[in-house]
Parts: sequence; structure tokens; C-alpha cells
Amino acid sequence: GHASGERVFASPLARRIAREAGVDVSAVSGSGPHGRVVKADVDAAISGGGAKAAPAAKAAPAGAPAPAVALKPMSDDQVLKLFAEGSYELVPHDNMRKTIARRLVEATTTIPHFYLTLDCELDTLLALRTQINAAAPVKKTDKGEAPAYKLSVNDMVIKAMAMALMAVPDANASWTESAMVKHKHADVGVAVSIPGGLITPIIRRADEKTLSVISNEMKD
Repeated sequence: GHASGERVFASPLARRIAREAGVDVSAVSGSGPHGRVVKADVDAAISGGGAKAAPAAKAAPAGAPAPAVALKPMSDDQVLKLFAEGSYELVPHDNMRKTIARRLVEATTTIPHFYLTLDCELDTLLALRTQINAAAPVKKTDKGEAPAYKLSVNDMVIKAMAMALMAVPDANASWTESAMVKHKHADVGVAVSIPGGLITPIIRRADEKTLSVISNEMKD
């Protein structure tokens, strides 16, 4: 055993087996290097009945914040209702894909992440935007004449994302518990700040639309 409060050295496998068997790993004598508890030690403790049960989890003190409640995932039917019939193909998951998905969720929720950013020079893109806007036809409106469209950088990014999704079909997909939903078109959602919150308009089939159509739909 180990003195109370002393750090316990144990292999990850030994810890997992002890946890699943309800055994307090600190009560197991280790036979590994430097007294490390290994799988054989836990197995011996379980079969010999000499290990103490793992201590029960302590009740949270009064006033402590409640633990976060895991959100219930959407059902397959709920996910599929988000998309028009015939606009996708279902590819059933194999066991490897399910395991990969489970491990990625565990990694995302238990391992701290950091994100990298990149500065891009958009001089050529901005020059093209100016050129396209200058060539916009004029239309009559209630407020007088106005250009038929006025492209923003966001409009061009939406179109670029749609083209990228069509070029890499494996990225143009949604997850359900039973199958991958591979989309035949690229719908792009954009977070837009409004007083009091955010809305997320979706440009449907952005891969088929011109920049001017995307621009006008975003303004609508």
C-alpha cells in the first residue's frame, strides 16, 4: 500500500482496470520499477480480495456550482430533417469510424486546445472586388438609382468556402450516430451580429450561386 496523500505511480492500464473493478489503486502494492503498480498487481489484488474499494465520490459542498450537464445529441432523424431530401448521400459508419469519432470527442473535451492564426495579404482580392463593384449595372429603386450589387470580402469568402467544400467532398459532410451525411451541394452559414445576439443566415447551394446573388442574399 501507500501512505495517505503519497503520489501513486501506476500504469494507465492498471488505473483503468482498478477503476472499473472499484478498487482503490493506492491500496495495491506495486511490483513494477520503483514500486509502480502494473496490471498484474491489480489483477492479483482483485483475485485475492485484498484491495480496498475505491472511495466514494464526495458530495459537492452547499453552494457549489452544479456540474455541467452534457447536451443530448440530436437524433439521426432530427439531423436529416435539416436538409432537403435527395440533397445528400448516407454512408454508414464502420467500427473504426465510430471509434475515431469517440476518441476525437474525448480529446476535444478533456485536452486543452490552442489555435493558430494566420495573416493573409488580400491585395489582389481587394483589387478584384473593386473592379467587380465598379462594373455593377445600375438599377432603379424607390430611393433612386443604385448598383445592382456591392460585394464585400465576406461574400467572396463564402463563395471560396463553397468551392472548397465541393473540391473536398469528405469535408462537406454532417455526422449522425449511424451514418455520415455527405452533401451534394455546399450550404454556408454566416454568423451575423445583431443588437442583443447573433443570427446565422445560411446561403443555400452557394456553390451554384454567383457572387452578386450571394451578396444580395446576405443583405436580405
